[in-house]
Amino acid sequence: MKKTDPSAGSAAEAPRAGRAWRAAGRVLRVLAIALVAVLLAYNVYTLVARYAFGVGIPTVFGYGCAAVETGSMEPEISAGDFIVVHAEDEYAVGDVITFYDSARGQYVTHRVILVSESGYTTKGDANNAQDNFTVPPSAVVGRVVAVLRGFGRVIGFLQTPVGLLSIVAFAAAVWGLFALGSYLLRRRAAPEQTAAENTSEQIAAENAVPEQTAAENAAENAAEQAAAENAAPQNETERNTLRGGRAGD
Repeated sequence: MKKTDPSAGSAAEAPRAGRAWRAAGRVLRVLAIALVAVLLAYNVYTLVARYAFGVGIPTVFGYGCAAVETGSMEPEISAGDFIVVHAEDEYAVGDVITFYDSARGQYVTHRVILVSESGYTTKGDANNAQDNFTVPPSAVVGRVVAVLRGFGRVIGFLQTPVGLLSIVAFAAAVWGLFALGSYLLRRRAAPEQTAAENTSEQIAAENAVPEQTAAENAAENAAEQAAAENAAPQNETERNTLRGGRAGD
């Protein structure tokens, strides 16, 4: 009866665990690098647009984003939220738009309550009165299409030098963690693999002994049978000779 190696399963699981760990590490490292790259690109693009072209909220394919600093649009939009806006050809009553208020030199996000030939009359949902000016179409950045609750503070922090350094440090930590984990898994798998190979060789040797013994026994039986067959005619000849001798006497 052949023996099996019980350690083969555990030895096979170690390489699989190592491959899974390395695959997860690659995915997380790619995500971390992509996050750093996106934030750096966004910061550079924002700084160039703001200081070189005077555009406070730059847009890409008509989309822009900004962090909300006041609560004039409570409860729909709160201070610290992050909004995504999309530039459109025209806006209707009820749309929440982001526009540049040249009188105050800042961007404002309010709801359209009246549309006229000269532009849009707006009002903050939390304000008691409407804005005392008409927003020209050229001042509108876009309509709010998405609101990320509380994410504006996170984005604001990540745009600071400390925030960027934190992202870089996080990416480096993820990279180092999975590199260390892969190294430890390789160290752990090496002794197990060696032990499994030794056990497999021992079991193979033990399984080969009965087979070898059976082959030797079969060879010995065949040799004995052949010797017996060769001896039979010789005995018959001797008997015939004896018979012939008696007849001569």
